[in-house]
Amino acid sequence: MKIWLAALILGLLFLGLGIGYYATRLYDKSVIKGFITTLLAIIVPFFIFIGFIYFYGLYNHGYPLQFKW
Repeated sequence: MKIWLAALILGLLFLGLGIGYYATRLYDKSVIKGFITTLLAIIVPFFIFIGFIYFYGLYNHGYPLQFKW
């Protein structure tokens, strides 16, 4: 596995962790805001990673789902 891919995955994990940490601070003010922010901590890094795989596949030979680990 390439080092930049591992760095991207770790970066996205830390992004989710940071958003989740912010969500725990929002739970004291509003449960709904904290819950929505917790969902964003899961959804945002996932879609960034899926988008990266898609555009990286388009960049390599034009096949969006052809991603070589």
